[in-house]
Amino acid sequence: MIKTRGRTRRGLIVFGSTFGSMAQLARGLWQSDSDKRWLTPLAVFLCITGLLLTLATAVEALAPFIYSIW
Repeated sequence: MIKTRGRTRRGLIVFGSTFGSMAQLARGLWQSDSDKRWLTPLAVFLCITGLLLTLATAVEALAPFIYSIW
C-alpha cells in the first residue's frame, strides 16, 4: 500500500522547495544584461507573498492571522 502524506506535510514540502527557485529567479534577473534589474524587488515581493500564502494553507492555525493582513 502506498503511504499518503498529510496536507500539512505536503504544504511544508512545497514551502521548503521554493527557496532554490526564488534564488535562481533573483540571480537570473539581477545578472541579466537586458536591464531587467528593476524586476528583482517585484519578483522577491511576489515570492515572499506566495510563501506566506502557502504557509497559511499548510498550517491552518496561522491562516486567520495571515489572511487578516489582506
